[in-house]
Amino acid sequence: MELNIQSPNQILNTAHFIITTATQKFYKNGIELEKGAIITEKRIEKHRNLYERFCSLWSIYPDLFIDLITPSTSYFKLYFYQRYFLRLCMRYGRLVVIAPRAFSKSFISILAMYLMCMFRPGIKLFICAPGKAQSAKIAKEKIFELWELFPLLKKEILGDGNFGGDYVRLSFRNGSVFDVVSALNSQRGGRRGAGIIDEFRDHDADDINDIVLPLLNVSRKMKNGLENPNEPHQVQIWLSSASDKNTFCY
Repeated sequence: MELNIQSPNQILNTAHFIITTATQKFYKNGIELEKGAIITEKRIEKHRNLYERFCSLWSIYPDLFIDLITPSTSYFKLYFYQRYFLRLCMRYGRLVVIAPRAFSKSFISILAMYLMCMFRPGIKLFICAPGKAQSAKIAKEKIFELWELFPLLKKEILGDGNFGGDYVRLSFRNGSVFDVVSALNSQRGGRRGAGIIDEFRDHDADDINDIVLPLLNVSRKMKNGLENPNEPHQVQIWLSSASDKNTFCY
């Protein structure tokens, strides 16, 4: 039996190579991948049923997904009414919420829109407040809050998002889009799959009926060109604080 005696330099070089390889990081589209978690077609097909079950579960119990991705060092927890509200946003096509301040209606509804973009590829969603600048301010504030609480959510979008004084646009890796719209004639002809109408008590009734709601006259198509019969389409989430009988919404 032959013995290969290595010099100290060879041993050091070998050790250096092993340490360097072990600490090497792999990236795909700018996202760091864990060792052994390289996504391939073979891996996806092998575990396809498991992935489908999880996606189905999280799409109707989104609060459980939030529990899963909440960092272990975080003290964030959803209250019971927030879990209920979040589930309603994901399960129904029409939702009206009249709530006081600190109810987190904007936070939860934008979180629901964000998750909807993730779980429904190719969908286009919007938020519309009485003023476009107000919409952009609300969306930007809540989105940055979401990224701070749940860092994994930011990895679902391309780049860092587009934010301005009167616009916000997030483009997701699966083709979904979330942006801000206003009740202006320039929005006519646009199409969306779901939307938030925030503080609807302060909107003009004609603008809502003639400009905003017609945006929601199409349903999302899946990659095979068909509609998913198990998901709500043309989703409308109406949010507002309490008001008097003189508003159109009464």
